Amino acid sequence: MNTLIALIKREILEHRNIWRVPVILIGISILARLSVSVGNLALDVNIPEQLQLDDTIHSGVVTVLSKSLNGMNFIIMVAMFVVAVFYALSCLFNERQDDSVLFWRSLPISDSLTVASKLLVAVVVIPVIIIGCQAVVAVIFLGTDSLQYLGYFFGHSLPALVKMVVWALLPIIAWCLFCSEVAQKNPFLLAFIAPILLVLVDKLFLNGSISQTLVIDRFASFSNFELMSLFWGTLLSVVFFALAVVKRSQRI
Repeated sequence: MNTLIALIKREILEHRNIWRVPVILIGISILARLSVSVGNLALDVNIPEQLQLDDTIHSGVVTVLSKSLNGMNFIIMVAMFVVAVFYALSCLFNERQDDSVLFWRSLPISDSLTVASKLLVAVVVIPVIIIGCQAVVAVIFLGTDSLQYLGYFFGHSLPALVKMVVWALLPIIAWCLFCSEVAQKNPFLLAFIAPILLVLVDKLFLNGSISQTLVIDRFASFSNFELMSLFWGTLLSVVFFALAVVKRSQRI
């Protein structure tokens, strides 16, 4: 466990966007709060229905303030999910590019533990950062009134976030780690072109159910948490994780 924690700390220190982006987002939220108070800015973001938290704020708060708070929370979530995807696409690939993988593989640390630490950073550490950022933003926007908002947030939004991580983020991150390990030049192209080709082939020659279950539901729907989708997503996550570990173990 101590080794795993040390590996996670290493990932956070080496990939600075994991903590730089939250700092930037909190800075933006401060500017947004000041603009709402003394300026004309109103963050009116098109938020999915199940992620809207307007009802958590009492009627005494100005409507534009509640909309701005929800907009910032949604922006934070999307931005950190993007950070998680790009982190997963680059972490293993960068090690091969600068040959540091040879050094890390010379240490008495298994490849499975190393890849697992990268997976945990993307699907555990970053979602925790999302929660922390949204709590800070709530305090910035609402001050002492944020306790009511945070009480509802931790009671209702956390289960929704966990569902999104398990149904959508986990298989996406596992796929990105696999692409990061096997791609020769650009893991980004492999990660995004392969699903697009799958959708096209499935639509042209099959009934479209494969791409709908494995690809489209991961990106286009926040509420389609079906057990079959969970099963295939979890299975593919295990397969892609195992393939990434096996491929990394073959590096000389």
